[in-house]
Amino acid sequence: METALEQHPMLRISNTLVEGAQGELQEQRAYAYNPELSVQPQRRRLNGGGSTNDYYITLSQGVELGGKQSYREKSAQAALEATKLEIGAGRQRIMADAARALVALYFSKRELLWRKQQTLTLLQLNKAVSRQMAVGEANQLDVNLAKSSLIQSINAEVVAKQQHAMNVSKYLMATGESSPANDIQVELPKLLPAWEALSDPVDIALNSRPDIVVKRQYLTQSSAQAELARANKVPDLTVGLMAGREAGDQLVSLAFTMPIPVLNSHEGAYRTAMSQATAQQAELEWLEQRVKLEVQEATYNHGTAMRAIFAVNEVERVDISKDKIALAKAAFDAGELNIEELVVHINQMLESRITAAAILKQGWMARIRLAEVLGHPEYILEGNK
Repeated sequence: METALEQHPMLRISNTLVEGAQGELQEQRAYAYNPELSVQPQRRRLNGGGSTNDYYITLSQGVELGGKQSYREKSAQAALEATKLEIGAGRQRIMADAARALVALYFSKRELLWRKQQTLTLLQLNKAVSRQMAVGEANQLDVNLAKSSLIQSINAEVVAKQQHAMNVSKYLMATGESSPANDIQVELPKLLPAWEALSDPVDIALNSRPDIVVKRQYLTQSSAQAELARANKVPDLTVGLMAGREAGDQLVSLAFTMPIPVLNSHEGAYRTAMSQATAQQAELEWLEQRVKLEVQEATYNHGTAMRAIFAVNEVERVDISKDKIALAKAAFDAGELNIEELVVHINQMLESRITAAAILKQGWMARIRLAEVLGHPEYILEGNK
């Protein structure tokens, strides 16, 4: 998880988005109108003869009315905060994806080792049965059973290799690694099934999920945009100060200019902005409702997964035998098991290992999902040792 946060390329891309949002805030904080300077020289012929050189210098300044600047700044500020929060949400997704990739890689590696062990054991058994048949101690049915079991185990090993290779690629992508290592060493702490969130999970999620806070910021931005659209219905004022010289006379004038909103009152833009704000409010409410359902589902799945792990731990605690396959082979060599019973024992023992590992893997995935929907990636490592 730490490795992914340090080098995942998506975070570097997100940082550029923050810079863009900061630039937009700087732009919207600036005054909308720059002062305008107009210089108009003029040469006139007088009716009585002669000529005169006149000039007019005009300085004009637009003035925003209706609080437009504050609404523009508020909208840009909300967009900047939303961008920062989206980076936080992206960081949480990256952490959760990295954790999932690590768990999947860990268990696919274990299954591949077990599948290789199964193939090696059945290969040895196939050779042993062939030798027994040669001396009349086994029949063709025994040979056929040994061969078919070996072929099935070879196919299962190939599938396990493919799955593990795919999980290696997913792990590298999730952590942002540029090149694969020869052998990725994967370790996991022990998952303790008794862990629970300390307070109400729904309250934790509603107060911690960055995507909810992002949506609230976008609602703030849409509301500011709606207020800005309403303020745009108020025309801005232009103040102009003119100084000049005409036929030797000095001229000074002050002018006020304001457009009349007759042909375009910006009512359509206001209605559009209001509809967008209403849509953002509806999306926020729907997101909060979905989050509640996600929390309920994740909490239930986590509870069932932890109970399954607890049950498996109890079974394994009582069962003290270590290498069950070796015990079965010893029983076969002692004549206590026939070839069919030995194959069944080998396959059942391996499937039991894989099933127990799948239950533990599901527990990890349920813990990761619960931490993700609650908005607290650190929960993934709580309750472990």
